[in-house]
Amino acid sequence: MRKITWAIALLGLLSLALIAGCAGPAAHLDPGIDTPADWSRLPDAAHQGALALSPDAEVDHRWWHRFGDPTLDLLIDEALTNNKNLKIAKARVEEARAGRAGAVARLFPEINGVGTAFRGNQGFATGNQAVGIAGASVEASWQLDLFGRNRARAAEAAAIWESVEASQRAVRVGLLVEVARNYFDMRNSERQLSLTKQNLETQQKTLELVRAQMQGALASDFDVQRAGAQVSTTEALLPALEAAYDGARNRLNVLLGHPPGTRDSLLAGAEKLRPLDHGILIAAPAKVLAARPDVRAAERRFAASMSAEKAARAELFPDISLTALFGVQASTPFSATPWGIGANLVQPVLNFGAIRSRIASADARQVQAFLGYQQTVLEALADMENALSSYLHETTRNASLRNGVEQNRRAADLAVQQYRNGYTGLLDVLIAVRNRLDAEASLAASDASLRNDLVNIFAAAGGGWSDEPATAGAAGSK
Repeated sequence: MRKITWAIALLGLLSLALIAGCAGPAAHLDPGIDTPADWSRLPDAAHQGALALSPDAEVDHRWWHRFGDPTLDLLIDEALTNNKNLKIAKARVEEARAGRAGAVARLFPEINGVGTAFRGNQGFATGNQAVGIAGASVEASWQLDLFGRNRARAAEAAAIWESVEASQRAVRVGLLVEVARNYFDMRNSERQLSLTKQNLETQQKTLELVRAQMQGALASDFDVQRAGAQVSTTEALLPALEAAYDGARNRLNVLLGHPPGTRDSLLAGAEKLRPLDHGILIAAPAKVLAARPDVRAAERRFAASMSAEKAARAELFPDISLTALFGVQASTPFSATPWGIGANLVQPVLNFGAIRSRIASADARQVQAFLGYQQTVLEALADMENALSSYLHETTRNASLRNGVEQNRRAADLAVQQYRNGYTGLLDVLIAVRNRLDAEASLAASDASLRNDLVNIFAAAGGGWSDEPATAGAAGSK
């Protein structure tokens, strides 16, 4: 028994040595793409004073707090707790972690306890007598991983787990973006409704004024019909705006993990959005790529494909395993202590190209994973470039729209005053009021677009997958 115990202990020590030999932090694999040192849109941004590149900028994983909106903060917290897609992604991580544990377990000896009991007459073997036989044994087996097949499979499973974990982080980033976008879209619809109703009230007053002037022969029925048509046109805008508001609110409820209408009380009531902080520091492209979970997931998928290819090639080499047995048997009137140590070798000789086909398939999957990794890197760079471009152009557009709103409001007020004093016609009033409505609606939509563009910058930087506190960085404040 001592020999068997030492043999089993030796197997365990050897397997632990193999595990230690293949353990260690996963190296980051080069995608083979020259990463630019700067973002192409930032020189214009620096001139405008809106954005700037900072070598010290770090990813802000609490970026939604920068909007200074308590309701948005509550929505984010509830979504991170209850969102179903995020919970599904977390369950996939647990599944991949279990798969890795199973792959690592193959590197260790397998030890089983076996118990048997038998009673019967085996003819001449037992002297034509009924006998009872009872036994217990400990059986150990270990597949020697001399050619690294099991270690490659364990490395593949570990890379898959890390890829799924990074994908779960990407789901979290996407969830934060969806909540913020839908919230700002809902607030935009809410603001559009308020502006439309205010302008409708003004137009209705204008219609009443025209009707009163018609009674005094100062206006014609044509003027009344024209003013009434503008009222009806503005009224027709309300249903579409209300539907857009309801749609955004329903999507927010689902993102929070609740049926539509459940959390409407949290969303009720207009809130004035705080002015945006336009002083944003942007990290360098290399740091952004290192922070993005989708890039990490693609890189780990490539690493898994490399390990899978190694495991496939290792099938060409012998499969060597060791076995050990120790047990006791009792039978009237005898007893025994069976034991044994053995080795087994299986060498593929003729399999009609099955192993070669698996190697070819693994090679093809590795090429696909590498190209997918490169494509993810390119798309990540494009995401940030597009987000920066949209934000900068919308900032310029927003400033012009704001000036236009002030001018149209003044023009509408002057048109009404001049109409009342008989210096201008009704058509000028209606055009001025319509222009004011269009300008205010465009500015409200631009304000929402600016916030969504800023959300896109935070998301393109890979912010939000960690629970770390906010730091000044991409995108952070100056």
